[in-house]
Amino acid sequence: MSDEFCGCEEFQELERGFSRRGFIGSVLALGGGLLVTDASGLQYATAAVGDASADVIVSISMRGGMDGIMAVQPLGESRLRQLRPNISLNDSQTLALDNHFGLHPNLKFFKQLYDAGQLSIVHAVGTPVGTRSHFDDQKSLELAAYNNPAVTQGWQNRFLQATGTTDVFAGFAPQNQTPIAMMGSKSTAVFSSLDDVLLEDISDIRRADYVNILKKMHSKSAHAWQKSGLASLTASERLRTVSRDSNVTYPPTNFGKRLQVLAQLLKSGINIKTANVDFDGNLDVHSDAGIITGQMADNFATLNNAIYAFKQDIGDIWNRATIVTLTEFGRRLEENASQGIDHGWASAMFVLGGGVKGGKVVANWPGLAAAQLRDGDLQVTLDYRHVLSEVLRYRGGISTADLANILPGFKSQDLGLVRQLGA
Repeated sequence: MSDEFCGCEEFQELERGFSRRGFIGSVLALGGGLLVTDASGLQYATAAVGDASADVIVSISMRGGMDGIMAVQPLGESRLRQLRPNISLNDSQTLALDNHFGLHPNLKFFKQLYDAGQLSIVHAVGTPVGTRSHFDDQKSLELAAYNNPAVTQGWQNRFLQATGTTDVFAGFAPQNQTPIAMMGSKSTAVFSSLDDVLLEDISDIRRADYVNILKKMHSKSAHAWQKSGLASLTASERLRTVSRDSNVTYPPTNFGKRLQVLAQLLKSGINIKTANVDFDGNLDVHSDAGIITGQMADNFATLNNAIYAFKQDIGDIWNRATIVTLTEFGRRLEENASQGIDHGWASAMFVLGGGVKGGKVVANWPGLAAAQLRDGDLQVTLDYRHVLSEVLRYRGGISTADLANILPGFKSQDLGLVRQLGA
């Protein structure tokens, strides 16, 4: 699949800005401390070791606007085929989940997880306020604090604060820049490859000698940047214990590579409590969306195949991992003149893992009749924060009081998606 986006100008600009704001090359970016880059490309900030008792909550960011209707198609809807004559499946082409919904055929492994009770799907879900702006809705999605404009820290960082962790690796994003969801007072680790953050021999200086030189250089006084440098050296040295051995072959996509790095850390005992993985697919399909083949079919194959590899790779860790997909909005019900789909509102979410009460689609289905839409969009009937709150409370071990700080001003309801820890 091509890594070039064909989406709207706003999304392309957002992608370019994301790259510009990122670091030159892939470096270790430990948020929350003073950042100083040395010649090796290592970026300094505070790091500390915390406990290893938490479940791993993985947020997959489907930035660009995933079409939930194509991923999880409502069955028996003649109106869908009227409004999407070129980009909708026949019911018989889907992987039937129940009498109401069917999966895209490229999500075969998701169907296996569904049948095994390890995948739940939430449909007609989304943000409470949809603007159809990638920038605005992505930012709001990751802050998860609607009607609270003073909140500037992301929901995953607030989750880390509630856990009391002091381990910089408790929050991890396998990419080049800290996502908004992880920005805040808790330090988090951000890097795309172990090759980018491990100190090795430099010219004729051996690695051990180079590390000693840096330690001495940062031990002369108690300046904050020197303490930060020493802590980051410790963090980098911890990563040397990470094994890259695996019998699993990941798909050769950015998403596959990111999940592979996450798996390497998890299998080596790095104490990650929450991770944020950017899907990096061609989701903003304003033209030539495709259906059985094409852009969206490729997206679903990428998601399916990478998750399959990840599950095989992490083995029993899957039993204490909960994966949630998030997208800033879905697509409009009606295809456009270019056989694409413009920005909409509601979409679908996948909740996967060993602690999931799977095998069901949860939806307050609004219907597809004209009067049931909002300005041509599938209506949001479930706030995505219901999903996050249940996952954080029952799989993340968060108290009701802490949950009120993580998702301020939000009154959640259980959807029956996951089991409680220890149950």
